Amino acid sequence: MNFSEALIAVKDGEKILRSGWNGANQFVIKAGGYTLNELSPDSDYARSGIDGEITIAPYLILKNAQGIMQPGWIPSQGDLFADDWKVQE
Repeated sequence: MNFSEALIAVKDGEKILRSGWNGANQFVIKAGGYTLNELSPDSDYARSGIDGEITIAPYLILKNAQGIMQPGWIPSQGDLFADDWKVQE
């Protein structure tokens, strides 16, 4: 599938990946899109002096080949024009 189709799938809660990625077990998911009514005192938000209700906008997260979740993933030009996207089964 192309990136437009993959984006629809990830918005629907699917894990997406490229068959051309050579790292094992890499995928992208959608996160965020919710409101936090109360912040944990040890959160980065609270430590930064933010308090009260906050809204977390939707964003993409990449689980990389090392197993680390990287928030704020942005597709490259190659990713945007690739036709080897698929939904992880």
